[in-house]
Formats: sequence, structure tokens, C-alpha cells
Amino acid sequence: MEGKGENDFSAARNVHSSLEENTMSAVHEKILDEFHDNAKRVFKKTSKNTLDRICSFILESKKIYVLGIGHSGMFGRILAMKLNHVGLCAYSVFDEINPPFNTHDLFIAISQSGETGTLIALARKAKNLGGKVMGITTNTVSTLAGLSDILFQIEDAAEDMVFTELSALGGKEHQNLLGCLFGFNIYVLFYAVVLKIAEKRGETADSIDNRHANLQ
Repeated sequence: MEGKGENDFSAARNVHSSLEENTMSAVHEKILDEFHDNAKRVFKKTSKNTLDRICSFILESKKIYVLGIGHSGMFGRILAMKLNHVGLCAYSVFDEINPPFNTHDLFIAISQSGETGTLIALARKAKNLGGKVMGITTNTVSTLAGLSDILFQIEDAAEDMVFTELSALGGKEHQNLLGCLFGFNIYVLFYAVVLKIAEKRGETADSIDNRHANLQ
């Protein structure tokens, strides 16, 4: 009887585990679908010429400095890393080992609102030092947009997108949801930029791998 009880308990636990996995899988799929569908709608408004202009602007720069705050900062560091992997000289602002910013250098400022104080101050300084500014923001009438030599405007939430799972973070008027969507969208954008630059430079999977960090 004791063995039967243990077997029944084990079977019930397996069923519960299976149901839990299926439930989690369904939630993951819905979340991924919402991120994907939103990004797809957002990038439908981006022309190939816009992406080419951004990549050319980056390639014409001697050194590239990237900065965002919060979500934007995390993805900005990824962009700086990947630009190095495709053979460019890119840095994250505030790293202590950075060389000085000079003429012919580019500052990529990432700000959802386009009004982040630190970024505005550094954009002005970059221009005073003779360099150029690339702004990445949702807001085309922002201070950052006005300071930018080239601007990439990217939406956070597509107008016709309805969120169900992600709505737990709030509606389209809530910063938690908008910041989350902006972060995902710029992540996709940055890889599109890196892949296009790799193509323009004739990079291969091996040449990119050879620049990957190995003391880690």
C-alpha cells in the first residue's frame, strides 16, 4: 500500500509538472509574439535607405562612443561591443580606459524621450569637441533630435498593437511598458546595423569571432 501511495504521488507530481510546463510555454509564446508583432509593425516604417544612411554615418567615423541610461544603456553596451566585433573602434561612454573624443568621432546617444539630461549635456559637449551626434529616440521634436547630425526615430509601441500579456506592465501611457518595448526594438535595430556593417566591410563569421573577448 505504501508503494502504491508513493507511485500515485509521483504520478500526480509529474502531471502537475507537465501542466505547469505547458502553461509557462504558452505564456512565453504569447510574450514573444507580442514583442515580435510590435517590432514588425514598428520596422515596417523603416526604409532600407534609412538603415544604409545610419551605417554609412557610423563607417565614416574614426571612433564611436555609445551611451544610454537604464534599459537603453544596457543595449547600448551591446552595440559598442558588436561594433568592435565587426572591426570598428567603439566605446561605452564612462569606461575609464576610453581614449579622448575628437573631431571625426561619433557620439551615439540613445534616449527614448530624447530629453535625458546626461545625454543632452554630452551631446552638446561632443559637438563642441568637433564630433558628430547620432540620436536614437522616439521623439523627433526632442532636444536630442535638435542636437543630432543624424537622427533615427524609432517607435516604442506601434499604434495598432494591442498587448495582453505585456499589459501587466501597464498601458501605452505607462513608462514600464514603453521602456520595455523600446529596449526590445533598439536591440533588433542594433543587430540590423551590425549585420549591415559586417556586409559592407566584407566581414565573415570567422573574422567576427576572432575579435571576440577570450580572457573571460
